[in-house]
Amino acid sequence: MVLSLSYPLILASASPRRKELLNAVGLTFKIRPTDVDETGLPDESPRAHVRRLSGEKAAVIASRYPKALVLGADTIVVIDGQILGKPRNQKQARVMLRQLSNRKHTVFTGFTIVCKQTGAAKTGVVQSAVHFKEISPEEMDWYVNSREPYDKAGGYAAQGMGASFIRSIRGSYTNVIGLPLCEIVEALRSMNTLHFR
Repeated sequence: MVLSLSYPLILASASPRRKELLNAVGLTFKIRPTDVDETGLPDESPRAHVRRLSGEKAAVIASRYPKALVLGADTIVVIDGQILGKPRNQKQARVMLRQLSNRKHTVFTGFTIVCKQTGAAKTGVVQSAVHFKEISPEEMDWYVNSREPYDKAGGYAAQGMGASFIRSIRGSYTNVIGLPLCEIVEALRSMNTLHFR
């Protein structure tokens, strides 16, 4: 059996992690990245932030491809109420990893699936709690000198070398990578667009 969709699926993201996750469940899709301003709004909660951005990303691409299902997503790492973005250099990566070391943080992913032609839309937010071990100075040097931290929210990759820092995850593992697969598949099925053949 294979998964099939009633409409073409477009991923509104250039994230290689999201591409790999959708490929892993056998979905066929095209990639059309979008560039929206990811600046938070005043007093916007993390849940509201990722929900809004996923919706904005999906809407931009859906306006260009009205007959397709468009999936937009946004993932953030939050600790002490602060959103950790993607570090641009070693100094920023070190600051983030020091904040996360020997502590728990929360990963939020908002997702929106929309088809402009049918008017169908689903949106959701998934959160996972991640507990890091204490990162030694040697481990810190090793990691920030790799290429891994620099296009990842929070400065680490749960599916890469950064996995060596993770003591435990409570919640969806794929959410921590950037796309909560269970919830995405459930949303597609609830929209009567995903079928097993």
